[in-house]
Amino acid sequence: MQIDLNFNEGKMKSMSEAVRVVMKSYPIGHRYHGNQLHDDVSLLFPKAREMYTDTVQRAMRRFCGHQYKTIDHNKSLYERI
Repeated sequence: MQIDLNFNEGKMKSMSEAVRVVMKSYPIGHRYHGNQLHDDVSLLFPKAREMYTDTVQRAMRRFCGHQYKTIDHNKSLYERI
């Protein structure tokens, strides 16, 4: 599933803001891998392209911990709740 984030492309001033926007754009029940989250956040906050996927996932856990559940920790598979 491709989420359209082009309306804010490159406009975010912080990664935490970009993570919040991306998480809100995912529909309830949407499953995604950590790499997809990294790619979507990078569209909104270009500096995230240089960051590790784990850094973006850490921001997800910190700022959006109530909006997802872990499906498979080893494969970095999550579900929006």
